Amino acid sequence: MTLEQVARKIQSHKGYVSGIENGKVNPPSVKFIRKFARIFQYDEKQMVRLAYVDKAPKLIKDEAQVILEGAAGGGAAAAGVPLLNNVTTGYPADLDASGLPRPLVDAALSLPPMGVQPRCAVTICDNSMEVPDGFSLAKGDVVLLTPEPKLKHGSIVFAVFKSKDKTTAVVRQVMLEQNEHIILQPLNKEYPLEFLAHDDIEAIYRVVGRIEMYQDLVVDSKV
Repeated sequence: MTLEQVARKIQSHKGYVSGIENGKVNPPSVKFIRKFARIFQYDEKQMVRLAYVDKAPKLIKDEAQVILEGAAGGGAAAAGVPLLNNVTTGYPADLDASGLPRPLVDAALSLPPMGVQPRCAVTICDNSMEVPDGFSLAKGDVVLLTPEPKLKHGSIVFAVFKSKDKTTAVVRQVMLEQNEHIILQPLNKEYPLEFLAHDDIEAIYRVVGRIEMYQDLVVDSKV
């Protein structure tokens, strides 16, 4: 349908519908949401939830989004994802027999069902991935990880690798060179690049989500 057709059906104006479509006006009232739901044959309650999450203050918007996703998942049980470290412990670099980094803390995250279920999570320990503009990971943020069977250029990863007779772990962006070398690049240019061969890699996990830190992180913990 055109904007004019939708506007006529909800008894409003083309400019208002265009503003909603482009995110330039506030989400509509429940009265209009019901009209949209009927037009597009969409679940009315779910559409109201979407609108009111969008209206939520930034401070609680991420939490509201998690609740919404849980509701959309039909109330499925939350998954317990191991949290491997905190800011003070640094990154885990010792691997168990399955190749999973050994946790440095005894804690887990309760997460709603996700499209890609994380295997584990790590806390960002420094400012090497923090930049003023674009994608950024601040110290204290938590990233959700899944095993990466094949390295992809541009992926953000948690990597455990051999470096100068020791094992090191970092969160970096992967840059692949034609000569088969791997560059682990920090987003913050004040930190050095890591130049590696494929044989140097002990384990690598792709970042599939993050929890942005704005206060103390509350997690389910046995401690």
